[in-house]
Amino acid sequence: MAEAQVFDARSGDRSSLNLEGPRFTTEPNEHVIHRAVVAELDHKRRYTASTKGRSEVTGSGAKLYRQKGTGRARVGDAYPHNRVGGGTWGGPKVKPARYGKRINRKEARAAFDGALSAKAADGELYVLDSLAFEAPSTKQARQLLERMELTGPVMVVLTEDDANAALSFRNLPRVTVATPHEYGVYELLRAREVVFSRAAYQRLAGSSREER
Repeated sequence: MAEAQVFDARSGDRSSLNLEGPRFTTEPNEHVIHRAVVAELDHKRRYTASTKGRSEVTGSGAKLYRQKGTGRARVGDAYPHNRVGGGTWGGPKVKPARYGKRINRKEARAAFDGALSAKAADGELYVLDSLAFEAPSTKQARQLLERMELTGPVMVVLTEDDANAALSFRNLPRVTVATPHEYGVYELLRAREVVFSRAAYQRLAGSSREER
């Protein structure tokens, strides 16, 4: 059975927590996980590069000069792609929302559960008890990770009630702070250790029971 390491932030005591349910016992499927990561990274792209085609360039469409008698090559308007100021042929366009890499809900859930289960099987999941920051303190957050002997990269998952802790952890190098439902398969695989506050873990376990 997979276990998470529980660390008391005040006393430094360590214990273990049995992880049950499909969130932590799903067999990882590399193909589905790969599809999920590709879809997530594609979703993060901004697709800001965009060029105008011939029909999109503003200006007159009148023929520049008469067809015959000038001694020059025949030409239409001033906006083909081979003229300065003309429309671009084959350039990048902003990708519409209906295109891009997609993955259905069943696959996305299987990929997330598989990645989380792999972390649990490797002993890379941690739960923090007594996580109380009276005020933001990067020094206190760094000392806490040192006491836990984490090498990083680390992803710390906190709820909205842990605002001071979030402000403390976010300034540390190789540490990513996320709230529940703000991270996916890519973030899980990118981090070597994943640390949940007790409230964040309970929310994750609760969502697992609701989906069954």
